[in-house]
Amino acid sequence: MPKRKEKDIKDQDVYRSLPTNRKELFFDLLKHRKMDMFYLSCLTFIFFLPLAVDLLFFNYLEIIAMSNGNEEHLFSLIFYSMIIMLPCMLIGFIGLAGAFYSAKKLVWQELVIPASDFFKGIKENWKHALIHGMLFGIVTFGLVVGGIYLYLYSPAGQVTNGIGIGVLIVLFIIFGILTSLMLAQDVYYENTYRHTFKNAFSFLVLTNWKTMLLFILTTGVLVALCAINLVTIIVGLVLFALCNYLVIVLYTLIAHSVFDKYINKEHYPNMINKGLYKKQEETVKEA
Repeated sequence: MPKRKEKDIKDQDVYRSLPTNRKELFFDLLKHRKMDMFYLSCLTFIFFLPLAVDLLFFNYLEIIAMSNGNEEHLFSLIFYSMIIMLPCMLIGFIGLAGAFYSAKKLVWQELVIPASDFFKGIKENWKHALIHGMLFGIVTFGLVVGGIYLYLYSPAGQVTNGIGIGVLIVLFIIFGILTSLMLAQDVYYENTYRHTFKNAFSFLVLTNWKTMLLFILTTGVLVALCAINLVTIIVGLVLFALCNYLVIVLYTLIAHSVFDKYINKEHYPNMINKGLYKKQEETVKEA
């Protein structure tokens, strides 16, 4: 058999071995790209180290205050901790710009040079990432400080306080999902921030329960762990350091499925199901 024909057959076999849907793609990445994902997870965590130090330090101060009978200082400690959290959050989101960029290349089955692609993503998308981080930081500040105030100090009735805490939780979930959709858009399309934010609101409903469930099971659980005690904070930070990139890849896969259905189908048909195996008849039909 001619060498050229043998090479064509091998190329076709490799092409057919690609995952056919995004669920298969996720497990394919876990199988074949796990070291890249682990390295990128560690890189992302480095940018969240200031936030981790803030959480650990102020929680330690809160433990000392309670042991000395100075519970009245708890709210002020939490307040100042969350003030310092805001710039720390911005640093973390700069890292997320690089993480989502490299995640895009991973799910497209492209060659990824972890450190190089990570910092390239930061270089291209850090401005939008800072705005995302500021908005999410403000919402997080409102949830923690506002929620504690309503729960412990507000003179309003229990029903009113409960409604207020519920609103803060809903806002936190909504902006958390919006943030993931905006970060995924930043590395995919060249849009102004206004268009990115507008699109994210449109996609909020279209991603249905999957993104909300993912957010609650990841970010929601992490926030809950960080609100209990020093031991659970350490557990949460270790889980975040080891697994944050798995979550970023899942957000990317969900976002790309929405992009394919509501943007790429009409404007960028050649981008549909990028990284997935397409049957020959599907390719001909799209062309």
